[in-house]
Amino acid sequence: MQTLMRFWRSVQYRKGLIILAVLAAIALGAAYYIVSTRYYESKAELLILQTGSKVLDGAAPEGAAMKDLMPTYERIMQGDIVLADAAQKLPVKYRTDFRGVAPSDWPGVLKKMVTVRSARQTNVLELTCRSRDPKAAAAILYAVLSASIDFLNKNHQGTSQEILQILSKEKVELEQKLTTREAELIELRGRSLTFVSNGTDNATNVAVARVVRLNEEFMKAKEETLRATAQLAALEQAISRGEDVLQFAMASLDVVGKQFMMGELGLDTQEDMAISRMTEQLLQEQAKMRTALESYGPNHPKVMELRDAIQSKEQWMASRRQVTIERLKQLRTEELTPRLLQMARQRVQHSQQHEASVSTQFDIERQNALALNGELAKLEILQMDTKRLRAFYDLVLERIRGIDLGKDKGIRTAVVGEPKVNPRPVHPKLSLTVAVSLMAGISLGLALVYLADLLDDRFRSPEETSLQLGAPVLSFIPTLPTYDGNGLDSVHAFVAPHESSTEAFRTLRTAIQFAGDDIRRLVITSTEPGDGKTTVSTNLAVAYAQSGRRTIIIDCDMRRPGLSKTMKLRGSYGLSTILRNDDSIENSLRNNVVVSDLAGLDIIPAGPRPANPLELLSSTRFSELLAYVESQYDQVLIDAPPILAVSDAGVLGRMVDGVVLVVRPDKNQRRSVIRAAETLRMWGNNLLGLALNNMSSDRAGGYGYGYGYGYGYGHTDTDGDHDDLLDDHASSHSSSSSRTAA
Repeated sequence: MQTLMRFWRSVQYRKGLIILAVLAAIALGAAYYIVSTRYYESKAELLILQTGSKVLDGAAPEGAAMKDLMPTYERIMQGDIVLADAAQKLPVKYRTDFRGVAPSDWPGVLKKMVTVRSARQTNVLELTCRSRDPKAAAAILYAVLSASIDFLNKNHQGTSQEILQILSKEKVELEQKLTTREAELIELRGRSLTFVSNGTDNATNVAVARVVRLNEEFMKAKEETLRATAQLAALEQAISRGEDVLQFAMASLDVVGKQFMMGELGLDTQEDMAISRMTEQLLQEQAKMRTALESYGPNHPKVMELRDAIQSKEQWMASRRQVTIERLKQLRTEELTPRLLQMARQRVQHSQQHEASVSTQFDIERQNALALNGELAKLEILQMDTKRLRAFYDLVLERIRGIDLGKDKGIRTAVVGEPKVNPRPVHPKLSLTVAVSLMAGISLGLALVYLADLLDDRFRSPEETSLQLGAPVLSFIPTLPTYDGNGLDSVHAFVAPHESSTEAFRTLRTAIQFAGDDIRRLVITSTEPGDGKTTVSTNLAVAYAQSGRRTIIIDCDMRRPGLSKTMKLRGSYGLSTILRNDDSIENSLRNNVVVSDLAGLDIIPAGPRPANPLELLSSTRFSELLAYVESQYDQVLIDAPPILAVSDAGVLGRMVDGVVLVVRPDKNQRRSVIRAAETLRMWGNNLLGLALNNMSSDRAGGYGYGYGYGYGYGHTDTDGDHDDLLDDHASSHSSSSSRTAA
């Protein structure tokens, strides 16, 4: 943010560069606008509709399909064929844009002049043409529209006629082929009486159907013979091993065989069914018994009745089971084995006879079917060919009917926006030229300001200084002459109070008074050593005293006390003595305040140099000192160290009413001064304004009043007075220029 503010101040100061750049850009823009070729624009709109049977049916997808074709029509209208035709149709008097261009290149010229685009979600094409002649622009659009419509109509009608001719010729050929195939099919069906129709235009040979059926029957007979032979072999093997032949027969025979065997043995299956029914009834009676016992006692008549029924059924089933067992035992020993063997052999014999009979019949029918197989294949081929030709013929008829219904339709075009002559040029546009010129000028001006700000690190005028620092200029102090006297005799305002150059300090005094209400405590500081802060502070103190205000000036630069040196007051007493003394402020001031030769002006020198000046200045003792001197004097001035050298000035500025920053534009680097002002504000100081020092055309003079380059803090001082200890006492003070306060 601070960088932006500084740049904004630079812009405010160097606004002349921006104005110059804007004026230059406007001049260039005006020249461009004057010499640039004028182009005029004409517009037209073409509506394209899809017509035909599908459109009449109201099919919604056709509209979407038409919108998908709009980019195709855009390309067609900008194609070389259409543009070449348009160029030929264009009247000679409107061919101003073709001058010096070969006729073969005219379509390329039109392609650059004419733009075509489709309006979103519509069937409208928007055409735009730019030309150096407004009438030529409209005429070109008329020619392009005419050529486009002719191309679309010609292309659509030619295609329909060509398709119709091809389909008509194909229809005749198909009719001939279909007639021939149908005649052959009728003849073959009449000759082959053994064919029957299955209802799907296919023929089936009856003999072939019989062969298929006999083949299936032969396979079943073969399977039955194998099964009967296997069962006979298994039965014989079981008898030889002495196994239970009845159990074997029941496990190996199928249902019919089991029933037949049981019947032959006198064990009818009807008896088994009776036993099964009796078993089911017994289970039902037992269930009723359990239900009755839940509700009645064991001697209840209903329970006793159910119990008797259950017992009778159980006795019947036991007797029938015993009879069956006895009969089976008798059969095993007398009849079972011979009967089973006889039954198995009879089954094998019967299966073999049936298999032989089916095989003989199958061979006979197969020979008959083979004889008729060729005729059947021909019939099937004819049927398939006839069906294919009929389907193709129907398709051709459908296509022909469609072309007949839409032969005069397809698409329809209409010009919904006629080209008009626009007498006002569209290029160059005055508003756009002005806007671009202003933007280019401002951008160039800002770039120049930034470049100048980057290259120039000096303040070139008081206005620039004020804008860059964001503080007013309180006074312009000219280059002052030097004097050989000591103390106040070396201060310009004291030596030459009536000189015009002294008026600068009176102006500074007045500006400070108007900068705020009751500014009595004031800090004078600078950016770096050699800026003249001590000169400004001493002359300002004299100006205050000369105005009748009781003034005291304090040298708070205890590291390099320039004020004390100027006043020849460097010794063993002063500010450091007061701050290190445990005595009261009032008593300490009596021994450390110097009363000058100017009435109303007292001075507190820096005193012996301490090891910790910042700690002394930020102590409570110093605050008490400021409060006391403020009660005794009308104006308190503090000569503080440079703000960039040490932080003493920032600390002091927080304790007073305002700060004045002394600046030498001919000496100070701009970035250093800006940093000094920002540092003061960072400390929360009230920066009243700037005192511009050494404002003279003669830049050779300087203030070299004791500060070396780099200020010299931390280095050994060659002046013997700075080595005095804090507890040393001076025997005498300056004689003629100052005296100690009583």
